[in-house]
Amino acid sequence: MTIFSPKLHRSQAEVRHSDARFKVLACGRRWGKTRLGSAMCLEVAVKGGRAWWVAPSYKMAAVGWRGISRLAEQIPGTRIGQVDKIVELPGRGTVQVRSADDPQSLRGEGLNFAVLDECAFMREATWTEALRPALSDRQGGAMFISTPKGQNWFWRLYQRGQDHLDGEWASWQKPTADN
Repeated sequence: MTIFSPKLHRSQAEVRHSDARFKVLACGRRWGKTRLGSAMCLEVAVKGGRAWWVAPSYKMAAVGWRGISRLAEQIPGTRIGQVDKIVELPGRGTVQVRSADDPQSLRGEGLNFAVLDECAFMREATWTEALRPALSDRQGGAMFISTPKGQNWFWRLYQRGQDHLDGEWASWQKPTADN
C-alpha cells in the first residue's frame, strides 16, 4: 500500500531519514513539524503499526488531527473516526490523537511510534511513566516537537540528542526560514 506523502523540504527530509529512534525538534513556527509528524505517523500505520499523536490538550491536538486526517483521506479503505480521533487503515494500522492532560490515561497500549506535540508544555510524566514504556515492547520510536519553554525536560531531551555518543537520540534546531 502506498500513500501520498507530502513533499518534504530538505530539513524535514533530514529528520525523516535519520536513523535515530528518538528525534527532538526545536524548530520555528511554520517550519513544518506538524506536517512531518503527521506523515511519519501514517507511514507507521500503513505498515500495520500503532502510532499516537499526543498534545498537551485536545484543543492543541486538533492541529495534528487535521494534518493526519487530511492525509488519511487519500488512502482507500481507511476509516476516519472524527469523534474518537482515530484513523484505521486497511492493514490494521492505526493513528490516534490523544491528550496528555492526564498522563495516567495514556497507559496500557503498545506503540510503534509517538509524536509528542508541544511537549515542552506537557508534564514529564507523560513521557517517563506512560509513553516511553508503551514504546518499549515494540522498540518503537518517538518524535518530540515543540517550541522551547526554558530549560525543562524538553530542553534536556534536546541536549541528549546533541550528544552524538547516544545513537538512539538526535536533535535539530531549525529556523522557520527553512520552509
